[in-house]
Amino acid sequence: MNKRRYLLGLALVAPFLLTTPASADVLYDNGPMNGQTSIGSWNISGAYVVADSFILTDTSTLTGVDLGLWVWSGETPASLAWRIGTSIPTSPGGTSAGLSVLSECDGCAANGFDLYWVGFSLPSIVLGPGTYYLAIDSGAGMGLGNEHRMYWDIDDGPSAAYQNGFNLANYGGVTGSNSDSFQILGTAPEPAGTAMFLSGLALVAGLARRKMRA
Repeated sequence: MNKRRYLLGLALVAPFLLTTPASADVLYDNGPMNGQTSIGSWNISGAYVVADSFILTDTSTLTGVDLGLWVWSGETPASLAWRIGTSIPTSPGGTSAGLSVLSECDGCAANGFDLYWVGFSLPSIVLGPGTYYLAIDSGAGMGLGNEHRMYWDIDDGPSAAYQNGFNLANYGGVTGSNSDSFQILGTAPEPAGTAMFLSGLALVAGLARRKMRA
């Protein structure tokens, strides 16, 4: 009987030991690119830093960020600086990251700017449940021989947005959160799978202790 229980425990644990890590999922979604010039965008170049809040419901490993950015027509988004924390920064000073263009918003050109959905990688940041802030600064586009300003697309998502520490809700006569388009990517444990793994591990450990005492 003990041998059968031991094998059952191994059967529960083995799939988790052999499974490779899951691909990145969307841990938080503040909405897609808006592209409406009436709503606009926030400057993330020069002396400006923009922060948006996001919520994690489980302990998670953050591996990337996707977001909507405006750059000068003829250029493409090239780089920015980022920070993730529990406080709202009031001045630039993030970690530099290169950008990968994922798509361009067709028909979204306005006032000499084009809109792109881009992404950048994070160094596998592990965070517990709670509210955090993604802050972006030092944005730059390249393509015309110069680096120009970059703007974070406003989609009036559910997050709280701040520019240099100033709350942007209902700012400039536009009612709403005035927050930006972005997604936080990464991995989080699956509750059912984690419970099964722990149950199997406990069963194997208990049987091992009983065998040592025999």
